[in-house]
Amino acid sequence: MDHQDSEYIYVPVPRHLVPEVQAYIVRHSGTASAEAAETGGGKAGSEDLSEQWTAEILRQLAETQLSSTQSVSRVLDVLAEQPGDYVSTTHLVENLDIDRLQLRGALSALTRHLNKHFDGRYWPMTWVERLSPSPDYKTEFFYSVDSTIAQRWKEVRTAA
Repeated sequence: MDHQDSEYIYVPVPRHLVPEVQAYIVRHSGTASAEAAETGGGKAGSEDLSEQWTAEILRQLAETQLSSTQSVSRVLDVLAEQPGDYVSTTHLVENLDIDRLQLRGALSALTRHLNKHFDGRYWPMTWVERLSPSPDYKTEFFYSVDSTIAQRWKEVRTAA
């Protein structure tokens, strides 16, 4: 393969700096908007998530039978119990009996699922990268839902 034709180049990075380099790339790649980075809330921030995620749309998501979407539903169950609070990846994996790679895969699959079946809307939760409460990780992602989405999600899950 001719590396000059590739969009990517390989740069050696000291292992201890990998999280900072990854965070830098996310901030500057368009994966997260500048506004979201400033407000601490994933791709779209939370400015219009409550409008995007009506009870009906949340019900459709909850009824999706894909294992990855069911994992994300369990994440939303935890987040809905603590609206407005950011919950660490460490807390989620410990309380949902899922490993970090499975959670990351489920969230990646959620993005693909939303792009294909939900008009490409943003996740129903926001995210921010912060220092990890776990000594095993320097930083990790924390997730949150606002009170409106939390209430709707609980109603949808109770009705199911």
